[in-house]
Amino acid sequence: MRLYKVEAVVLRARDCGGGDKLLTLYSREYGKMKVMAHGVAKPYSRKRGAVQPFVFSKFLLRRGRELDAVSQCEAVETFSYLGTDLGKIVFASYMAELVDALTPELVPDGELFVLFLDTLRLMADYDDELLLRSFEIKIAALMGYRPVLDTCAGCHRPVGGEVFFSPEQGGVLCAGCGSGDLGALACSRGLVEILKILLSWRPARLHQLKVAPRVKNQIKKILAEYLRYHMERDLKSTAFMNRFRHGFDV
Repeated sequence: MRLYKVEAVVLRARDCGGGDKLLTLYSREYGKMKVMAHGVAKPYSRKRGAVQPFVFSKFLLRRGRELDAVSQCEAVETFSYLGTDLGKIVFASYMAELVDALTPELVPDGELFVLFLDTLRLMADYDDELLLRSFEIKIAALMGYRPVLDTCAGCHRPVGGEVFFSPEQGGVLCAGCGSGDLGALACSRGLVEILKILLSWRPARLHQLKVAPRVKNQIKKILAEYLRYHMERDLKSTAFMNRFRHGFDV
């Protein structure tokens, strides 16, 4: 069929001139996809609101030779809090770039779609930082990079006492394995337990979790290094997010 429907969150919208935009969507039905939206940047376009970044919309798409095109679209959720909170816009940008960087095109993942959408919804009221950390470790797991947290990732024995986290070896290390890994980060059993909670709890439960600022900073560093290792690069939004939040415990 030349026409088909998708529900999607807009990850990116790039101007192409003439009022056209190239959209990167993350859809429930097809995963990440690129589509052309003709004329949506023109002032009179009724589609403008539905193709903005981070908006959850319903699309009617028309198949094309190279790129499919937006025939109709309707905004379902616009996450109005993003219009008044620059910090949350920065966080949403980071999540969208992370989804874009880690997912292949046209490979649907309903669990990731729900995670992304639920996290955007919860950001209106909940602790942005723990939501971000939860999102980071969950998307890593969904993309096949689930960290080893129950045993040593090196020798596969139970860990006790001194603990390390190795991005290269994919999880926690015992004292013996960690001492020989130059890239391993100092950790603790308590921090590992928090990582397990972030991985297993639904995002809506995270408001029950109380974490000291020092531990939050450690978790941030560990997950940042873990994602950097697997992506083999830094995200553009990461540096901006760090500059924006300088002086805060994030």
